[in-house]
Amino acid sequence: MTVTGELDASSLSPVEQQTVLLATSAENRCEYCVSVHSAVAGAVKMPAEALDALRAGRDPGDPRLGALARFTRHVVEERGWVDDSELEAFLAAGFGEQQVLEVLTGVALKTLSNYVNHIAGTPLDAAFQQTRWTAGTAA
Repeated sequence: MTVTGELDASSLSPVEQQTVLLATSAENRCEYCVSVHSAVAGAVKMPAEALDALRAGRDPGDPRLGALARFTRHVVEERGWVDDSELEAFLAAGFGEQQVLEVLTGVALKTLSNYVNHIAGTPLDAAFQQTRWTAGTAA
């Protein structure tokens, strides 16, 4: 079983899925997960500028990915208490109710994974050393 397997049937594109997973992991300061999802984001052809921005907690430049990252971070920061204005901005960016639920699914699954890695002190695999991330760094 993989924690992110539930997103496989998502209507979000692979780049959008990685946006949710990276934004969640960065907010939760999970060094392991940001490092791993950085590699996956590269593999699914996320633009390097967007990846660098997400790793730094900034908007990725692309308006749609920016709305997705902002909404995801808001869900994490506010623990699901989403302001109407945040929801409206997300919907105005072209997302729908299905994508709201998909973001919530991604946040829930990734937060579980983040917390497990925090408690377990999971060491970073050699395969992901090139995309190592440390909480509080710009990239």
